[in-house]
Amino acid sequence: MANSKFSLEEYGPVSSFSTSIISGLIVGLIIQNFIGYKPIPVIIFVLVGIYDGYRRMWRYSEKMEKKNK
Repeated sequence: MANSKFSLEEYGPVSSFSTSIISGLIVGLIIQNFIGYKPIPVIIFVLVGIYDGYRRMWRYSEKMEKKNK
């Protein structure tokens, strides 16, 4: 039986990075829709998504580096 646990690490760091940015964009757009401030929430949450994506890629590269040693 196949493992039903879904993990982004199976698809590589690029998918993890892109999903972080896309999720930040979606959250920013939802907040923008409810609050009404035009560009501010989208900019803030896309930047948070970029930060999270780089953080995930950094951790992934550390894991790969330890694995190769």
